[in-house]
Amino acid sequence: MSGPDLSVLDFAPKPERGPQLGIAVVGTGGISGMHLTAYRAAGYRVLALCDHAEPKAIARRDEFFPEADVYTDLDDLLARDDIAVIDIATHVDVRPGLVRRALAAGKHVLSQKPFVRDLAEGEELITTAERAGRLLAVNQNGRWAPHFAFLLAAVRAGTIGRVSSADFAVHWPHDQVVEHDPVFSTMADLILYDFGIHWFDIAAQVFAGAEPRSVFAATGSVGGQSIDVPTVASVVIEFDQGQATLLFRGASHFAESGRYRIEGESGVITHQGESLGGPSATVTTADGSTTLDLDGTWWSHGMHGTMAELLAAIHDGRAPANAAGTSLPGLRLCFAAIESSHTGRPVDPRTVGALR
Repeated sequence: MSGPDLSVLDFAPKPERGPQLGIAVVGTGGISGMHLTAYRAAGYRVLALCDHAEPKAIARRDEFFPEADVYTDLDDLLARDDIAVIDIATHVDVRPGLVRRALAAGKHVLSQKPFVRDLAEGEELITTAERAGRLLAVNQNGRWAPHFAFLLAAVRAGTIGRVSSADFAVHWPHDQVVEHDPVFSTMADLILYDFGIHWFDIAAQVFAGAEPRSVFAATGSVGGQSIDVPTVASVVIEFDQGQATLLFRGASHFAESGRYRIEGESGVITHQGESLGGPSATVTTADGSTTLDLDGTWWSHGMHGTMAELLAAIHDGRAPANAAGTSLPGLRLCFAAIESSHTGRPVDPRTVGALR
């Protein structure tokens, strides 16, 4: 018995087609290195970098795009006619204002995640982009990590029918990754917010069209962790057509792993690998099982994919798959989980509008 045909699924990032668009990166902190690595590999036309700390911007420029210009004044950068896309890679507390300024200057924008702390502000930014006639996308790079990109493509193609459950688990040493970072090592909601937002986003995408009714989350700390904020969490999300669970173990110092199991009415999709993905995924239906080998990594395909989709949408004159509005359902689940972890009670995500 042969398994389902997965060769028809198309989920890898595509090269830019059409005249290359000028790109600028605003914010040259730690995550910008991942953006720039992917953009260089993709052959994108990065013309400028901007940061109030000029030495950081110069260092990034020299490492990745030596011909690019460096700015400390955003308005000077935005005045350039040859730059069409602004990748805003700053922290969320200052990002909305930068998004507004870029849109007002007639630029398309790729915003770092999490998009906003207030869903109403997110809606306002979306409306601002629409009125400006520009595209606003969010760098939900997890969607283009190969194991998640395959999952979303398989679900959207109806490979396993209507989804009834989605279970995710990840074990990795996040405490050791961030222990020397003054922001992330002290972020009280680190595990659910800055990192977990990817999994909330994927859960929302898997259950697209379903109504979320309840979120319950519990966080905690474990012996041996190297930071003082919670590093472990368990989340249960109830939808009108099924349930999702998220298990985060962010102080696992040995045998890093990640997995998911997505059940549908006519099949199941499974994956086992490291925390940010592995080399294959399997679909099992009544016809049998098919395992597909996956190429790329979370960082290479993830960062490339978000920008590639925005560039393609600009060239095609359509909305991108990572349009800002598509990130709001995952944010709502995340905000509800954080509130639940603080109160110890289930939270109806439909009543949550902001990170409280």
